[in-house]
This record gives sequence, structure tokens and C-alpha cells, in this order.
Amino acid sequence: MKLLRNALLIIVLLALTGYAATYTNRFSHLRNFVSWGPHTIYDFRTHPTRLVENGNAPQPWPLDSAYNKQEPPKALLDSIEKQKTIAFLVFQDGKLRYERYWNHGKDSLSGSFSAAKSIISLLIGAAIDEGKINSVDQPVGDFLDHFKEGDLRKVRLRDLLTMSSGLSWKESDKGYFSLNAAGYYGDDEAAMVDRLAVKESPGKDWEYRSGDTQVLGLVVEKVFGKNISELVSERFAKPMHFEHDAVWLLDGAGRHEKAFCCFNAIARDYARFGQLVLNKGTWNGQRLVSEAYINQAITPASYLHDPTDGGKPVDFYGFQYWIVNHPNGMKVPQMNGLFGQYVYIIPEKNAVIVRLGNSTVVKPVHHYQPENFAFIDAGLALLK
Repeated sequence: MKLLRNALLIIVLLALTGYAATYTNRFSHLRNFVSWGPHTIYDFRTHPTRLVENGNAPQPWPLDSAYNKQEPPKALLDSIEKQKTIAFLVFQDGKLRYERYWNHGKDSLSGSFSAAKSIISLLIGAAIDEGKINSVDQPVGDFLDHFKEGDLRKVRLRDLLTMSSGLSWKESDKGYFSLNAAGYYGDDEAAMVDRLAVKESPGKDWEYRSGDTQVLGLVVEKVFGKNISELVSERFAKPMHFEHDAVWLLDGAGRHEKAFCCFNAIARDYARFGQLVLNKGTWNGQRLVSEAYINQAITPASYLHDPTDGGKPVDFYGFQYWIVNHPNGMKVPQMNGLFGQYVYIIPEKNAVIVRLGNSTVVKPVHHYQPENFAFIDAGLALLK
């Protein structure tokens, strides 16, 4: 009987110790995962958030004279619906030409996942424009203490922007104790970043790392002295007259925005970021980001090598923007997020296409989900 009591006591003590450990930075993501559940585009309903205010001066998009008078070709529309699309919008010449929603309304928020990375890039551009950052070639160690020592001193902002940092973040690691898990479900993004080390020389090989963007997010916070949600409100949502307030997901303790993923907005407001890039950084005549930075951001970092394709030059990624090489010869800059959160910028047509949804993630073709081409083609079919 005594042995049984002792065994039960040990089990209870171990359980209590394990539970207490989930309140440490190293294991807090386990507790939060149990509380929040698997990630979805509706995580703003369960995760901590911070408001991105639109300033209560919304300006709805002007409607094109052809607004919703034409549908995409049936085969492409069928493909859109098959991919569990919730919103598909097409804009041309600054006007809304087509919009359709499935089990979703025009005022419904949706998570962006990694499409948010492009917004962080724009904030870096704004910081450079204002002299808060000297250039993209400035060492990260000028801003964050963790990057002042050893090989970490070699990492530049450019390396983070182009996913060539060489840091020890493995995007494909989906384990419960991975940095991915700590980043999405943990209590402190800064503590997670402090676990990063250099794995290989920066500035040579492209490898997608959400951790690179989280580091950029901490740099943005440092140079502006404000949180990311406040900055996005001031720099973009208010001057671009968002139609709806947005929100950004925070880490479990509410310290930092999850910069690598977690902006949440309505489809019409995602389009404003595409239009801003199409306008080369201006909105209604107001300069929000320099044209020089925008041009760099949407130009492939071709000096980098793609290890997944025999070391060929990178032709698909800039400064936190993807570039889709369409078979028709167009190079389409893109904000790209998990489950198919896409904003396509098409300079040749002065157009923006937005697609939000719940697509199944499949093996990519040259780093693109195959569905991209159907969405682009559907949008092109509706343009003048």
C-alpha cells in the first residue's frame, strides 16, 4: 500500500512539474496549443490579438463600370471553388471589378499567415526611408543584442529579407518541440529568437525561414519604438483608409506580434497592400514607402542559389515577396500565405487579384502551389 501511495505521489509530482514547465518560455507553446488548437485562418478568435485601427475614415473601393458583370470561365471558376476559396476579388485601374465570397462576407476577417511577411518588409522600407535604418546591408547586431556575438554578427537585414540568413530555423520541422511550434504557440517571440544560431554562411543560399521575418519584426519594434500593430495602423491602415479594423496575433504573453504570419483583415483591405506596390509606394499622392525599396522588394534576389534546384539562381523571391513566373511570360509579385492567402500584383494590367481560402497544401512546383496559376488566369480573364 505504501509503495502504491509513493508511486501515485511521484506521478502527481511529475504531472505538476510538467504543467509548471509549460509556463516557461521553452515549453509554453505546449500549453497554448492545447488551449488554442490547430492553426486556421480564424485563429484571431482564440489567440491573443492587438487591434490595427483603421482610423474610422473608411473609403470603400470605387466600383468599375463592369463590376460583377462577368464571371471567370467555368473551368477556372470550378477550380476556384474546388480549392475551398472564401474570397476572390479583382481590381483594375484602382477600381473593384469583381468580387465573390463563399461562406464568408465582405466584412469578415481572415488570417493571412505568411502573406503578412510582405507587410513587415514594407515597414523595413519605411524605416530605411526615414533613416532609422541605414540600409538593407546593415548588420542585425546593430539592433538586437543576440546578433552581436560570433557568426551571428555576419547576418545582415538583406539576408533576413531574402530568406538567406543561414539561421537554424527549419521550416519543415513540424515537431512539438521545434522552433516552428515555439514561434506560433509560444509566449515570447524575443525569447524564441534568442534560440537561433548560425547554421551556414548568410547571403548565399535561399531557404525559407519564418524565423527570419520574426527577427525583422523585432528590428521594426526596436527602431520605431512602437509595436507592429500600431505601426501598421499609422503607416498603412489609416492613410490607405481601410474599410475595417484589422488585428494582429500576439505571442501567448501578449508581448510581441507574430510578425512572420499573423495579420488578419478583410479581403478588400488586403488588396490595398497590392495596390500600394502597384503604385510604387504611394497612396493618393502620399508617399508611404520609397519607389526604390518597392522595386528591390519585388525583384528576385538572383545572386542567391536555390539548393533545391541544383544551385540555380533564385528567380522567385525578393524582399519577403514571391515572384510568380507565369507561363505567359509575366512576372507576378505576390504576397503568399499558408492555405492560399494570395495578393497578386500585375503591373502589365494595372491590376491586383486577391484570393483567400482554405486550400490543401500540396507539393509545390518550383516553390509555388499549383493553384496559383488558376487564380491568376481567372483574374486575367476578367481584365480589360
